[in-house]
Amino acid sequence: MILDKTAFGFRGFIIKRAFRAVFRRSDEKLVRRHILETLEDSCISVYIHFPFCRSLCPACPYVRYKYEERLVRKYIEAVKREISLYGKLLKEKNIKITDIHVGGGTPTLINPVQYERILDTLGTFFDFDKDLEYGIEANPNDLTESYLSELREAGVNQLSIGVQSFDDGNLKLLGRIHRSKDNIAAIERALSVNFKHVNIDMMYFLPNQSLDNWTADIEKATDFKVNQVTLYPLLIVHYRPMYKLMRGGKIPEQPKRKLFNLMYGKALQVLKRGGFHPIRYYSFSRTGTEYSTVEREMVGPLIAFGSGGMGFTGGCEYVNTCFPWEYISALANNKLPVAGARRVSKEERAVRYVLERLGALRLSFQEFRKMFNEDFHSLIGRTGLKYFLFLDRLLGNIKVSSSGIELTEKGMYTRNWSGWAFVLMVPCGVVEKYLVKPWPEEVSVP
Repeated sequence: MILDKTAFGFRGFIIKRAFRAVFRRSDEKLVRRHILETLEDSCISVYIHFPFCRSLCPACPYVRYKYEERLVRKYIEAVKREISLYGKLLKEKNIKITDIHVGGGTPTLINPVQYERILDTLGTFFDFDKDLEYGIEANPNDLTESYLSELREAGVNQLSIGVQSFDDGNLKLLGRIHRSKDNIAAIERALSVNFKHVNIDMMYFLPNQSLDNWTADIEKATDFKVNQVTLYPLLIVHYRPMYKLMRGGKIPEQPKRKLFNLMYGKALQVLKRGGFHPIRYYSFSRTGTEYSTVEREMVGPLIAFGSGGMGFTGGCEYVNTCFPWEYISALANNKLPVAGARRVSKEERAVRYVLERLGALRLSFQEFRKMFNEDFHSLIGRTGLKYFLFLDRLLGNIKVSSSGIELTEKGMYTRNWSGWAFVLMVPCGVVEKYLVKPWPEEVSVP
């Protein structure tokens, strides 16, 4: 099979029926007003997108371009200019940043000094939480001892290392330029530096991958004293070369659906045996702590910077242009680089909150009331989600008590399937459509 947006059957059908988002190109003043009016929480997360790589992996669904030094220099200055525009816009809000996450692309292509300067720029306009988490996604090849030390000195205290596999054949097929020995060396070096949290990403459901091959991979991951292991299936989007390569027979298709669940179940067993326990259906921690995550893009408030960044204030969701030169040009003219935005109702935000919390295995009715100032059953009862929760309860995917809802182990399997369906249809759908034109008038997903 090919794990693309058409592969998810009934769950995919539900997502198409239950979720629809329409982003529109709006007047600059209107976008500013919507962001300002809908950002009610004073504690926010920050996401920064760095869309540049040395080489372009054939399956990567994110906004990414080939590294060019001149372009990257201008881009970093534009990011700092974007931060200053938001700083001035939100100056009366007394904003405090709790966590910063830099994704890509390959963020470790940037000199660590630039991360310190970005932090200084943010600090000029916003306060920082005393336990600020500052995490970046890291390519194993870039993690020399000196680079890691400089990152820590620059204020970065969390790392997510894109290991993907300890099998050289798998890495080659994925288009990765690192090898298993590079993964091992990078992890060991990172653990020798005083980072607050180290996560490693592992990828499964690869072409020609057997259950034994995946088991060996995940067993190797538990050999290291990392805080967290995150699991991702190989998702195939139609706008990247791997889809055409698979359809044309130049790369084997992925295994059958049955193996998807077997691989997930085997990972649960091996990780539990290695001392890792689930903190999300796809993420497992030794310490109970979690790498600075972009999950707040589901519930907000998250302010996103960079070309292709997607932010969500809680009442307004926006997408920055996915074209770096257009992004730079907009900021050179002191304009926000927002290519599309939309208002989000209280009901939709509540649905997003429930899905995010169940993705993290449990939902508290008390916390829900704190967030929305309304009873869970009353608010969710006004949405279509009530029917899906009823179905999941009947199927044994969730347990409901007087205090909240908890995902069962069976529910983790279902959530692992439907969660990736949502990723392919919605966030990846947004990227696909915004990669066509820099400033489209309207984009709808799925």
